[in-house]
Amino acid sequence: MLYWIITIGLTCIIASVIFCRPYLAVVFVIVSIPFEGVTDIRFISIFFERIKFLAFIPPPFLESVMGFRYITIYPLEAILAVSVLVCIYKSILGRDNYFRNMKLVYCYIPFVMCIMLSAIKSIELSLTVKELVRWLELIVVYYLTINLINDDKKMRVVLYSMFLTMAMVSLFGIVNVNYESEGYRATSFFWNPNPIAGYTNLIIPVSFGMLMVSVCLWERIVLGIFTVLSIIIWVLTFSRAGWLSLIMIMILVFSLTKVKKKRIVLLLMVFLSVSAILLFSSNINRDKFITTTTLNEVKVSLESRALSYPIGLNMVKDDLILGIGIGNYHLLIKKYTKDYELARHHLHSLYLQLFVETGIMGFSAFVFWLVCIVKYLVSSLKSLENSRHYWLFVGLMGGVIVYLFNNLADVLTVHGIHLQWGIILGLAVVLIQFRESEACSKTV
Repeated sequence: MLYWIITIGLTCIIASVIFCRPYLAVVFVIVSIPFEGVTDIRFISIFFERIKFLAFIPPPFLESVMGFRYITIYPLEAILAVSVLVCIYKSILGRDNYFRNMKLVYCYIPFVMCIMLSAIKSIELSLTVKELVRWLELIVVYYLTINLINDDKKMRVVLYSMFLTMAMVSLFGIVNVNYESEGYRATSFFWNPNPIAGYTNLIIPVSFGMLMVSVCLWERIVLGIFTVLSIIIWVLTFSRAGWLSLIMIMILVFSLTKVKKKRIVLLLMVFLSVSAILLFSSNINRDKFITTTTLNEVKVSLESRALSYPIGLNMVKDDLILGIGIGNYHLLIKKYTKDYELARHHLHSLYLQLFVETGIMGFSAFVFWLVCIVKYLVSSLKSLENSRHYWLFVGLMGGVIVYLFNNLADVLTVHGIHLQWGIILGLAVVLIQFRESEACSKTV
């Protein structure tokens, strides 16, 4: 009963805030991403246990909280649904028009049509609906971002909510590493080091871009702290795919950003110093780093991921056009491999997974959307070269591309990480349109 009272109360508060300030829906999505799915509440239990002498906390409430280790919540669906309904209501009343911007949205429609066709082969409706909603959420949050964020103030609110959420995730992950007796890989709220590495990879390029564009000393200090915390949790994931993806993209970001070499050298020194201190500050980290980076460990990891390709090709060889059906992977995988644990959750590549579930049509449509995105961002890079937003745009562009690289070895459509990517992509498009509106004003 208490759970439902809290849930309804929070929903009403969020709905009222979104009604008054629709752009805060994007902020609510950003803050909710780490809590999507199963969340560990052991630290809350310990906190209540330590302050249980306070008279205003009812003993039954303490017992109920301390009796659970995990809680399952899905806030993203509710927030997106409320946001869309609020925007529709305000558009009908004629107060605002939140559905005018369609940049890159039409390019996504072929992929939506393909996954709809693939859903015809559904074996279990609940799994199919879950996957469909997951991909529809991506375009919805992107669509809301490009339509609701229309000035610098809103942009900064969204960016700082992203950095603050990342700082919270980092602090929780660092404490969790020290709290777990066997823990030497950071997992934070995601309970797997690879998803949190993918999530962190999205934020670090953006924070670097924001750090370069900032002019106030206090803002640089705050952004520097946020960036260092992100680097700490990134290092402690010991995710080879995450490390490699981010390093490659950071090289690209520094090569594209027109900044003084001294600033680049300083940032690189901070980046490398923090990483070295973390890796060699304890014997556990040092030994884990040596083990992680040995050729034998890399070979074993690559071999296990390479085995996913013959498994996937065997699954889809009789259904090349529409695939095996969106959401059917988990029901059919046992038929195609004896080593079930190897590919239990996914095929270790988002693109292979899409090819297997949606076939040639779905995979081609998804690649078409990605090509449109990259082409649009690259073509806009030169037009923003002399803009005050250039460095931030390069950071956002780095976040967009690092996600695509990371998905070659992982499937990061879990925990709402793909929604964070959709927001970053939306912010990059918004910056481009800021520049276009400034150019139009000067022309007039």
